[in-house]
Amino acid sequence: MRRLLVLCLIAACDGTPFAERPSQYERLGTLGLEVPAEWTRGDATPLGQVSSTWVPSAENPRKESVTVIRSQVDHAFVRADGAYLEQMLRAAQATLPKARLSSPTAVTTAQGLSGLRMTVDYVPAGQRAAYHRVHVVLVDRTATSALIHVLYTARDADPELAALELVLSTLRPEEG
Repeated sequence: MRRLLVLCLIAACDGTPFAERPSQYERLGTLGLEVPAEWTRGDATPLGQVSSTWVPSAENPRKESVTVIRSQVDHAFVRADGAYLEQMLRAAQATLPKARLSSPTAVTTAQGLSGLRMTVDYVPAGQRAAYHRVHVVLVDRTATSALIHVLYTARDADPELAALELVLSTLRPEEG
């Protein structure tokens, strides 16, 4: 059993650290970021938001996706204390069917954006298998005042969360 687990982990991550894997630069509104080179993008523009989802171009047996959403917020909101942000994050994840939430943890990206990270396991409507989501919400305290949501979702999550870590390590506000 242990040998099988080790072989699965080796096959899943191919031994290459996420920072050394091929990536592609993307722009989402006033955000710059990198995603895995072999992933494709789909855009949506809900009212007051800019949103894109990336998925592997080829086979996707893990059912992985990374979604980045940038929402304009009132400048006073970005000055609110972290308890309010935590309350909003918990409430959003609790709406998922059969949700099992972790406690949020503080996170700061390499580019200095800070916020919270939370994981949730849930069963999507019409599905039997549980999915795993990592939801990171970052506060952009620049003149544009925004919340940046980065969501990694998978039925069979990558143990390294390589795509999520790549996005988080490169995500940065840029001039329009």
